[in-house]
Amino acid sequence: MKKFLKFLAIGIVLIVVAFYFLGIPYFTGLITDYDRYTFEYVTENPKMVEAYGIADNRTPADYGYANFEEVSYKTIFDGLNLNGWYIPAKKEVDQTLIISHGRTSNRLKTMKYLELVSDYGLDTLYNVFIPDLRNSGKSDEAKTALGYEFAEDIVATMVMLKERNNQRDFVLWGFSMGAMASATAVNRPDLVEYMDLNNVKVNKLILASPLSNIKETAWVGAQEMGLPKFIFNMAWNDFDKQTEGYSDKMKFSYLLSNNKLPALVLYTDTDKQTPAPILEQEVEGLYNVYPILFKNADHVQLYTRPEYKQRYGDKVNEFLRMAF
Repeated sequence: MKKFLKFLAIGIVLIVVAFYFLGIPYFTGLITDYDRYTFEYVTENPKMVEAYGIADNRTPADYGYANFEEVSYKTIFDGLNLNGWYIPAKKEVDQTLIISHGRTSNRLKTMKYLELVSDYGLDTLYNVFIPDLRNSGKSDEAKTALGYEFAEDIVATMVMLKERNNQRDFVLWGFSMGAMASATAVNRPDLVEYMDLNNVKVNKLILASPLSNIKETAWVGAQEMGLPKFIFNMAWNDFDKQTEGYSDKMKFSYLLSNNKLPALVLYTDTDKQTPAPILEQEVEGLYNVYPILFKNADHVQLYTRPEYKQRYGDKVNEFLRMAF
C-alpha cells in the first residue's frame, strides 16, 4: 500500500508538472493566438461573406462613399503596421466615429454599418474610421490579449486622426473583443495619459455583443473544455502577465463605472460567445449605461436580422444624437 501511495503521489506530481509546462501554455495560447483573417480569406469564402453580411460590397464606395481614403499608420508602443478606411462626413464636423471589429474578424465585417450611418443621416454629424486592428485584415500579424492590445490600436487610431485630420473628439463603437478594447482604451492609465498628452478625448461608447468580463467568459470556455479550476487559475496568472496585471480590471463593472462615459450596450440573450448573464451582472445599476436586449440572435448578428434592423438602427441613431 505504501508503494502504491508513493507511486500515486509521484503520478499526481508528474500530471501537474505536465499541465504546467504543456497545458498552461496551450490554454494561454488559445486566449492570445488566433488566425489572422485577411481580406482574401473572407472574400474568397462564400460562407464567410454571408456571415459578414456584406454581399458583393468590398469597400465604402459600395455604400455610396466614393471619397473614402485608405490609411496606413503604426501602433503607439510596438510599431506594428495598421490599416483602415477614413470616410469624411458630408460636411466639416468635429467628431469621428471609430467602428472596431472583434476577434477573428476584420474591417470588412464592420463596413456594413456604413449603411446605418447613411440611412440615418449620421454622415452629416460624424466622420467615420474603420480600422483593421492588429492580427486582422491588412494590419500586421500579432498576438492579442482579449482586447488589451486592441485598446492600444484604438488609441493609436485616434492620435493618428488628430495629427492627420485635426480630429480631437471621438465615439468608440466596438463589437465583441473590439467592445472590450474600446472600454479598456478609455481606462488603462498609460493609454489615458497618452490621450491626454495628445489632446484627444472620447465622448461616448457603443458596445455591441460585447465581451464584458474577460476572466468570467474565459472560465466558461474552460469549463466547456473540462479544464480543472486550479489549472485555469494557473493559466490565467500566466495570461495576466501579458496584460501587466490589468486583466482583473477588464470587466464592465469596473471599466464603465470608473470612466462614467455614456455607453449604449446592445446584446442578445442567446449569445454563446459573450454570455448574457455575465454581461447583465456586469452592467446592473451602472450610471449612464443603457443596455438594450434583443431576443434569440447570434453573436454580432443583430443588425443583419431583418426583424431587428430598424430597432437596432433607431437605438444607435438616438444615442449618437443624444446630448449628455
